[in-house]
Amino acid sequence: MAKNEGVRDLAADLMLGRVRKNSYTQGGNRKYFFGKPDNEPGNVTQKGYSDCSSAVRAAIRAAAGVDIGANTNEQIKNRTNGVIVDQTDGYYPDESRLLPGDCLYFKGNTSHALDVGHVEMYVGGGQCCGHGSGTGPTVKNLRDYCKSRASASRRYFMAVRWIGDGESVPDAGSTLGGRLLKRGSSGEDVRDLQKYLLELGYELPRYGADGYYGAETEEAVKQFQRAHDLAADGDYGPLTHAALMAALDALNGDAPEDGGDEETQPTPVVAVTGGSVYARKGPAVSYGAITIVHEGETYPHIATARNGWYCIAIADTTAWVSNRYSVLREEEVQEA
Repeated sequence: MAKNEGVRDLAADLMLGRVRKNSYTQGGNRKYFFGKPDNEPGNVTQKGYSDCSSAVRAAIRAAAGVDIGANTNEQIKNRTNGVIVDQTDGYYPDESRLLPGDCLYFKGNTSHALDVGHVEMYVGGGQCCGHGSGTGPTVKNLRDYCKSRASASRRYFMAVRWIGDGESVPDAGSTLGGRLLKRGSSGEDVRDLQKYLLELGYELPRYGADGYYGAETEEAVKQFQRAHDLAADGDYGPLTHAALMAALDALNGDAPEDGGDEETQPTPVVAVTGGSVYARKGPAVSYGAITIVHEGETYPHIATARNGWYCIAIADTTAWVSNRYSVLREEEVQEA
């Protein structure tokens, strides 16, 4: 077995473990790939959020400790930190070159480098997994999916292996967001952080972007964290990085990735059928009621307990309803 074969398989398994458990978003909640609020890698019980790039990023970072970049634009710019295992002017990858965990990049956004607009993860067996729209991630037949995008503007064109073997594993500190930065850190990633803080209006009056993480940079990071409802500890970690990238996207008016034009996916929902019933804190009548749901209403399905109760999403929380008064079904839901 190659040195990192198990790590690549783990990345693919982490993606598959979140299938149809996340809502599509390109907002701040995309950092909760493994579920809100815990975001614990491997968690399959909590409702999560993601888009195409945040999904593959979270799975690879959890498996290998490698940060490939906050969005498809950043990822494709970082491609030399991985290994380009396939590239084509056609529409289909050479599957013999692919391993589980490899990222497949598609055209679709002319404002991004190489017009990249979408990414999927190859999970083996002729399948890919990614979050395009609606409830995801979803698993697709690789060849059929590439056929659905077989046009010059949306085609598959490149596969990057971020988790290599031996020395080919990318250095987690080679790009901003790849390591924890705090007072005393230095390097080009610190300089990039300082440039971004200045771009967003945070002042570094004495030293500017000098590449050293001193008290001045720490205070600017604290100010940014307070402004984005993060713990203001002054350390630059994954949550602060995600918030900074989102703030820069908003500032620069970056076009969104092309998830909105994916084919509509059938989304599991729970439909209330038994009049007005309690939605409870757990899957039994012994749990306290959170609210009342009514006949004809539908809610996103999160999980099903062994006794048949359904866990549903209500606003920003979850609740349980009895299968005596509800039914699980699929609806076609088109996300904007």
